[in-house]
Amino acid sequence: MICRVAESCFWLTRDIERVATLARLLKVNNSFQLDVHLTQAEVWRPIMIAVGQEEHFVERRGAAAIDDGETVQEYLTWDRDHPSSIHASLRGARENARTIREVMSVEMWETVNDTWLWLSSRPARRLYQRERDAFYDHLWKQCMLIHGVCYSTMLHEEPFVFMRLGRAVERVGQTARILDVKHHSLGDRREENAADAAQWLAILRSCNAVDAFFQRSANVLSGPAVAEFLLFGDAFPRAVLHNLDTARALLTRLGERDPPALRRSSARRLERLRGSLLQMNGAVVQELGLHEVLTQVVDDTAALCDAIHADYLNPPAEDLLRAARILRVVPREPPARLTA
Repeated sequence: MICRVAESCFWLTRDIERVATLARLLKVNNSFQLDVHLTQAEVWRPIMIAVGQEEHFVERRGAAAIDDGETVQEYLTWDRDHPSSIHASLRGARENARTIREVMSVEMWETVNDTWLWLSSRPARRLYQRERDAFYDHLWKQCMLIHGVCYSTMLHEEPFVFMRLGRAVERVGQTARILDVKHHSLGDRREENAADAAQWLAILRSCNAVDAFFQRSANVLSGPAVAEFLLFGDAFPRAVLHNLDTARALLTRLGERDPPALRRSSARRLERLRGSLLQMNGAVVQELGLHEVLTQVVDDTAALCDAIHADYLNPPAEDLLRAARILRVVPREPPARLTA
């Protein structure tokens, strides 16, 4: 499998997962502002900070615009120059799908393409203007459909493995960012009130975790309980630890043919990130500070993605030569002859 195909597979599902996360987050935030008595700045500024686009937004739209919900939604949904907007992410997913049609099922290509064509159409714009929640709901459901069609119609070989790997690492970062919205919105108060409870419920809804959270009989709505569930819930598909376990299994599968001497940096970084989480629990996270832990998870996930890129998607030439020598595909250069 060539690196170009692997990279397109990896980014295809990352972009789809980003669209789904943003659509759900924006829909939930629209409802959240009706449930609590907060200013527009307190409702929408945390979203921009959490998705890491505050600086770019202020440069493009001005500092005052970040407190306007309509401007923030327009930017995160339609901005063509913002690489993580819904429009740009879905465009990137469709372009990646177009370039790897030879390894995709027809059904998956059609589902991705149909979703892009719908978002580019006038009916989508009209739905956005008239029924915002229905617009975001449709997008989120289409993304879930793409994931389902991928699982059900593609060969479970290397292209599929890179697609699952992209989705897993994207979910790690996105779940950590959504959890951190609470810090940027209401702070990290020890004594929680009704506004805090509403924010934690909104975070669960943003991760589609409400039913799963309350199905655990021991869970009572509170900051520590929500944070522990979304960080350490090994049975919940959007929990950080669950997706790190998934990524670990996928990297292990990709490295099945590697000799013991070839230890890839992506595997080492993943083990460090996963190991640091396994040494914690809810009480330790609260002691260290939830915001600090989540910031470290986001940073470590970005470093993990860079390592995956260097190992598999665009490895430097010297790394390829070193790996080839280990695999005994390329013989070592003979020593230079001694001259008198």
